[in-house]
Amino acid sequence: MKNEMETLKKTFEKFLAKYGSAKIAIVTHSRADVDAIGSAYAMNKILPNSIICTSEEMREGARLLCEKLDIKVKDLRNLKKTDFEGIVVVDTSAYTLVPEAKGWEILCMIDHHRSDGKDMHGEFEIIDHESPSTAEIITGILDDGNIGKETAFALAIAIIADAARFKSARTNTFETLAKLMKISKAEYSELLSFAEPEPKQEAKIAMLSAMKKVNYIYAAGHVIATTETESNESDVASLITEAADVAFVAKWKDREQETRISARAMKSTDIHLNTVMAEVGRELGGVGGGHPKAAGLAVPVHTDEALQKCIDIFIRYVEKQKKYE
Repeated sequence: MKNEMETLKKTFEKFLAKYGSAKIAIVTHSRADVDAIGSAYAMNKILPNSIICTSEEMREGARLLCEKLDIKVKDLRNLKKTDFEGIVVVDTSAYTLVPEAKGWEILCMIDHHRSDGKDMHGEFEIIDHESPSTAEIITGILDDGNIGKETAFALAIAIIADAARFKSARTNTFETLAKLMKISKAEYSELLSFAEPEPKQEAKIAMLSAMKKVNYIYAAGHVIATTETESNESDVASLITEAADVAFVAKWKDREQETRISARAMKSTDIHLNTVMAEVGRELGGVGGGHPKAAGLAVPVHTDEALQKCIDIFIRYVEKQKKYE
């Protein structure tokens, strides 16, 4: 772990030596979450001539963080490529999640997601598939002297949020979080209020509506639940896995003509949803990946077909694993 981080840090130092003063757009995925915004904010503090870009509305925690730290976010579609040296991409490595980045020169890419759909390539790539969050990677490659109080606050929130209630945490996650909390001088309760903010009333209604439509089966030794929602798919999936072993929650994106699915696993379940979602993405012509217990995908088919494929691939994956036990 230590040697790997040293290698990533050296790569980052080479990037800074070449582009540290360049005019750069820091880009993250659509519907940015706290890990995306927190990581972009940390990079923005290191790169003095940079701006932060995302293409769609942000999730609630990310929006609250932007308000607290006065983070300004621009739409990449409104920028001229000729005004910038290139882009730095954080928290994704797939054009499916940020199609507006196509045609831009990727100077550096920092990501932690496992995805066979990776189709972005940067001049410098800082990738750690074992990290629960991009924020943890960024904390590791930055010198402590470059992590101010506000940056530490943003990174700490991102780590708490993206570790999926610490289901995917590793030893370094807790060590990193403790360091950031000391720098930020923030209590865990305050950080948690941004990492897992209370849903708005309309979000609560959407989540409860999705619960009404839950279908489930018992197969391959697991309770597998599925449903559809108009919003808050990751929150719905997390809620369902308080009872089900695995949840697949779909949302239809009419403008993009694609289905987005959030997948979650109960913390005691020994499965790798990132592998399952990557395979579903491949078979349906989209892209999928993420973490063992928290993954997602985007595919150009409707919700019914996508959810059924998730079930089929999950069962196939579990049965295959049993053969090797």
